[in-house]
Amino acid sequence: MKTQKITQIAFLFSRLSVLSVQAGTVTISATGLSSAPIFVTSSLSSVAANTQLYIGTFKNVSDLNGIIGTYKAGVSGTSIADASTKAATLYTSTFNWLTSSANFYNFASSANSITQTAGIAGQVAFTTSATRTVNGVGASYAGASGTMDVTYANYGGGLGAPLFAFYGTGSEIAIVTDSTWIVPANNASGVTIGTAQLASSGSGVASELLLANYTDYATGSDLISSVAIAQTVIPEPSSASLLALGVAGLVALRARRKS
Repeated sequence: MKTQKITQIAFLFSRLSVLSVQAGTVTISATGLSSAPIFVTSSLSSVAANTQLYIGTFKNVSDLNGIIGTYKAGVSGTSIADASTKAATLYTSTFNWLTSSANFYNFASSANSITQTAGIAGQVAFTTSATRTVNGVGASYAGASGTMDVTYANYGGGLGAPLFAFYGTGSEIAIVTDSTWIVPANNASGVTIGTAQLASSGSGVASELLLANYTDYATGSDLISSVAIAQTVIPEPSSASLLALGVAGLVALRARRKS
């Protein structure tokens, strides 16, 4: 009898152990499959292979909105080179803010495992490449697809936290979210992070495409593109222009004195 009870207790502990390591399945679907939108650059070209797709939760959405606002405002410089340098600085500071653990809970970092074709350890990335028809023309586009096994309770963002996805190309950024991208409360539940869920028109666009543009085509896959930093050149007045203004001022002053 004692042996039987010990066996039963051991069995119960083994079942509890299985339950405790059960993980939810997170599906990544951003390849343009079934005519779903494809993530691209602002020139509507394919994202470079192995570009990381960050998925997670921002700790302060108000701060995020401020960062996005500054990025959208762009930069101005006294020359093309000056504006380009300032744009590069803004890109770096923005991307560093987005990826900093002080501001962002990385969902992938909480994953027990990540499965992707030719995947990069510990990351979700653009690792697939396939031909998609866009506006009647076939071309190859990189996509992100795969699965993550996540024990939701281990996620720093917490159960019920909203999830965001973003990527950077080295000079431009895209940030998107969807109301269905929520960390489930139960590990038996799954969640899909996919482009098919993102709005192409209507009131949902601003709340989903936080920093991205949607190109809607009548046929084939639509495109969701990253946003480049607007650059304005405001040349400094040349020495000759300043001299001319000075001379004009002296002439006007002399004329006034004579009158």
